[in-house]
Amino acid sequence: MIGPSTVWTLSIINGVAYGSLLFLLAAGFSMIFGVLKVINLAHGSLYLAAAYLTYSLVEAGTGMVVAVAGGAIVAALVAALSERFLLYRLQGQYLAQVLVTLGLLHIFADVFHGVWGGTPRVVQVPDIWDWSVPMGVMSYPAYRLFLIGCGLTVALALWWLLERTRLGSIVRAAVDDEEMAQTSGVVVPRLRWIVFGLGGLLAGLAGGLGAPFLGARSGLDLEVFLLALVVVVVGGIGSLGGAYLAAMLVGVIDSVGKILFPEASMFMLFLPLLLILLFRPSGLSGRVLTHVVPVSRDTRGSKEPEGFARRLQPWVERARTVPAWKVGLALLAILALFPAMSSPYGVGILTLILIWAIVGLGFNVLLGYAGMPSFGHAAFFGGGAYAVALLAKHWQGPSWLLLVAAVACMTVMAAIFGVLALRTRLVYFLLATVALGQLAWGVMFKWRSLSGGDDGMRLGEKLSMPGVPAESSSAFYYAVAAVFFLVCVVFYRLHKSHFKRVLQGLQGNDRRLSALGYDTWVYQFAAFVLSGTITGLAGALFAFHAGFVSPQLLGIVISAKIMLITILGGAGTFVGPLLGALVLIGAEEFVTRWTSHWEAFQGILFISVAILAPRGLAGAFNRLFPARPDQQA
Repeated sequence: MIGPSTVWTLSIINGVAYGSLLFLLAAGFSMIFGVLKVINLAHGSLYLAAAYLTYSLVEAGTGMVVAVAGGAIVAALVAALSERFLLYRLQGQYLAQVLVTLGLLHIFADVFHGVWGGTPRVVQVPDIWDWSVPMGVMSYPAYRLFLIGCGLTVALALWWLLERTRLGSIVRAAVDDEEMAQTSGVVVPRLRWIVFGLGGLLAGLAGGLGAPFLGARSGLDLEVFLLALVVVVVGGIGSLGGAYLAAMLVGVIDSVGKILFPEASMFMLFLPLLLILLFRPSGLSGRVLTHVVPVSRDTRGSKEPEGFARRLQPWVERARTVPAWKVGLALLAILALFPAMSSPYGVGILTLILIWAIVGLGFNVLLGYAGMPSFGHAAFFGGGAYAVALLAKHWQGPSWLLLVAAVACMTVMAAIFGVLALRTRLVYFLLATVALGQLAWGVMFKWRSLSGGDDGMRLGEKLSMPGVPAESSSAFYYAVAAVFFLVCVVFYRLHKSHFKRVLQGLQGNDRRLSALGYDTWVYQFAAFVLSGTITGLAGALFAFHAGFVSPQLLGIVISAKIMLITILGGAGTFVGPLLGALVLIGAEEFVTRWTSHWEAFQGILFISVAILAPRGLAGAFNRLFPARPDQQA
């Protein structure tokens, strides 16, 4: 009979073995983050690429050692090349870097699925380690003990590299003070690709060694990246010892938590990350990042129109003088007449576009006006969807009342999240929103008795416009169109308000505004709550549209989509989120009809926007056709 002590022992050793893999992954990410100030969201993709390559090479008969080495080298090369040709030109622009690495994550995921499919792959343990160590009435796989030894060996090797070599002294100097390191003669471009390559090598080594333990499957890249992020922040950015200690803690918490609190295991992982960010941003033994540019900016000024643009300038100027109320009436007429001019399929597409446009308008308040990028806004989108589904399940009320109640729940949730997230600044705010979003996702994913887990929940209620027959195919469309129009009216007034000007003034000048008597925290808090509330409203509408909700609606991929819609259209402009939703959702529907590689297309779009159009479509239009600030879209 297996005793409790044996179960605990095996669970802890499993956690240490898992932690050893996380350390290999997190050590490279920590160096990249600490030295280059890059949040490389594609770091987990390097891990998964090496795992898949290791599987293929072993199947081809190369042997485990050659397969692991090959996968690690390929990961290092991909990392170095991505830094040299994509990220190098975006130094200091951490939001643009996030978009580029997120684009790479999407492209890699599409490649992985195309080459290896969706079936999980597991590498056979090498014969030399295919035996077990007796532990009481049970035995433990020797290969997992080998992983623990590998993690410790690599930790010692990295310590020697960083503490006893010239390269290590340069890396440590760059972590402590990048500007001073540059003045001391450090060749920054060379250091960047060396650090990125070494980080990729470690990620690839972790993927190859972890292939017999965790296998290789779709979604593992994001899963291990998020855990590595927890390790880096808890351990301390740029701290090797802190990363090793944090990796062991995270591994053990993950292993033991799945036994003690299976429905709260994800909560137990991301709660330490949030607490560290709120109360000790330096982690267990790291340093706080200070030299970070808040938001990417396109510094190119406007220029006089030339060629065809010059001939169009008078028409553009004339269009800009059209009163807002006339534009509003035209929009209202288009929304009202569209079902008569289109097919039910077209009406369904426009319904989706309107819902995501509402999301973009809400997120624009936080990112475009206040300059505070959030990577956890899917918590409000998915939260609004789940609020409607749960209210409908336990309280049989009118659909419009369910919608109002769900929005009220998201207002409360946004207020709580805002109080927590606003204790941080700059890149730490971004990471805090990631932690909050993952906590919300973990609750819905693991708390099956409440949310149904990954099986999701169905929503049978329908939302329709009063006066329109509920059985009409356009009933829900008119309800969404009415909400969209009302939101547009409110946000247009907001776009012209003093509140918006104060939020824009907070970007880099919060101390000056504080000196002038403005309570900057109150303005930021109001922007966060308003943004979360409107995003939750859109999520509730999406639940009525889909008739089904799942934890994926709270995932980081949805947060990325929300950010892309806002930046693609033009953050800080009124029409930008509307354009972003129109282009992205329209492109998604068009591309998916012709190819299954939408994820790769979306990744290319992320990268293109970050590099070529940081001010989005509306910003590019305003640059091509200059206008007075009060006339800009």
